[in-house]
Amino acid sequence: MGKQNRARRAAKARARQSARRDADARQARNSRAAGPTGGPEPFATDDRSRRSEPQRATDALLSAAHAQVGSSRRIRASEDLLSMSAPVVDRAAEELALTGVSAAWGGGWQPSELARHLRLRGSSAATGRLGRTAIAADHAGRSSSTLDARWAAQVQAMELPDGVRARGWIRRWSDEERIDRSATLDTVVDLLGILVALRRIEQLLPPPGSAADPGRSGRTDGTGGPTGTSPSEGTELDPLLEKIRNLLAKAESTTFEAEATALTAKAQELMTRHAVDAAALHAGDDTDGELAPVAIRIPIDAPYTDAKSLLLQTVALASRCRSVHDPDLDLSTVVGFPDDVAVVEVLFTSLLVQAQTALTDAARHAPPGTRTRSQSYRSAFLLSYTHRIGDRLEEINQHVIDQATIDHGGSFLPVLRSRSDRVEDHMRAMFTTMTSKPVRGGYDRAGWASGQLAADRAAINLADLEQADPTTTGSPRPVKELT
Repeated sequence: MGKQNRARRAAKARARQSARRDADARQARNSRAAGPTGGPEPFATDDRSRRSEPQRATDALLSAAHAQVGSSRRIRASEDLLSMSAPVVDRAAEELALTGVSAAWGGGWQPSELARHLRLRGSSAATGRLGRTAIAADHAGRSSSTLDARWAAQVQAMELPDGVRARGWIRRWSDEERIDRSATLDTVVDLLGILVALRRIEQLLPPPGSAADPGRSGRTDGTGGPTGTSPSEGTELDPLLEKIRNLLAKAESTTFEAEATALTAKAQELMTRHAVDAAALHAGDDTDGELAPVAIRIPIDAPYTDAKSLLLQTVALASRCRSVHDPDLDLSTVVGFPDDVAVVEVLFTSLLVQAQTALTDAARHAPPGTRTRSQSYRSAFLLSYTHRIGDRLEEINQHVIDQATIDHGGSFLPVLRSRSDRVEDHMRAMFTTMTSKPVRGGYDRAGWASGQLAADRAAINLADLEQADPTTTGSPRPVKELT
């Protein structure tokens, strides 16, 4: 009997402890449900069955979005969503997506950058297409008076889906994709998962609804080009930039490396002369201090992102700018004065095309047995080519400066040094933590030698500069990255 009594007392004690735990849990839930003024939060309740279906849809969507792909948590949330009314779930998803897109704008993202990020990070190509539809829906709900002119031009250049409205766009997208309900929800959840994980980046354009300048124009390239604050329309650079673009277009189209490099050299010479002339104009006065450095972002697409970002860094340095690469997002930010930044854009794009052409040609003429399609060969080729091209651009700059010193007596040199210091200060103010690191991709002796030969065969000299008339037309450097 004694043992039975002790067992009954122990059972009663466990029951009392369980009751206390339940009471504490109820109190904690009630505490969490209290709003900022002490009252209950909207939709907060102890009984899940009493929540409205829109709230349950929102909760399930957020739960799935925050869960890892393929996890049991995401699977359960997706199953819950399938059991709910499709119009209710779609409306909740549209509100969450538009909230996420709006938050991205406030976090420094621009339309073309967000569309590219969704395309690259999505589990399938459908996520990128749905993301473009979400951006179109966000744009449809905004007044043009709230948009900076450069922002509006960027959206227009993206050629987003037509006729998208702020409501009902998920159903329309699903019908156009011809996919079932399960696939639609998987894509919606994938989109929301990327949006909730976005981190902030530097704000280079006024986001929608901010103090925009509707009359301000600038170069904005929608789907693949750079985004930011670099003006190239309505400025004194326009005629010169058009000449440079024409030269580089010819350089990209020719099949002769020497001609391509001569045309590129002429473009670099024109830009350097423009910078020197501008510096000479401001020598001895304070008007140059009224100008401020600006920044643009340029996407660096795979493969060989390290080598390509190094090419951009080389072009930026040769053009009196600075470049820093974000390896997590594969975006490079170029900082410099407006005219210089505008030319970095077109020169980098052209040199990248020329480098790819030279790589294809080198692979075609490589000795038998050379692994020309290997990653190490191609990466080494691009690095070697970049190194050589950097030397050539520096030679051109020095030639122009030497000639200008004879013409102007060196009065422009302090202005150039001052501008360089201001660009450096601006970049360090934007990026407080940076590091330099070796370029990845391995080393291939044949690839490195082929890259040098390709650049040497197109050696730039002063005669090349005179022939390229626009009227008729070492070891790799480290990459500067964010940490």
